[in-house]
Amino acid sequence: MRKLKRYRSTKFKAKDSKYNKTMADYAVSFIECLCHTKGTWAGKPFELIDWQEQIIRDVFGILKPNGYRQFNTA
Repeated sequence: MRKLKRYRSTKFKAKDSKYNKTMADYAVSFIECLCHTKGTWAGKPFELIDWQEQIIRDVFGILKPNGYRQFNTA
């Protein structure tokens, strides 16, 4: 399984926002536990490629000071 070698947060991250690796890892792990349900890939787990993992880490790992996600839509 390929993994993102080096994560760099998006250039759209607010100055007061922080990257939370635990939250990002949780989201990536959750998605990779899911399996396809139809077609040729049925029963096989999702495997995120680098650009997909980058987006998931940006959306779920970047948090505002109040603890909420900075990005709510992707």
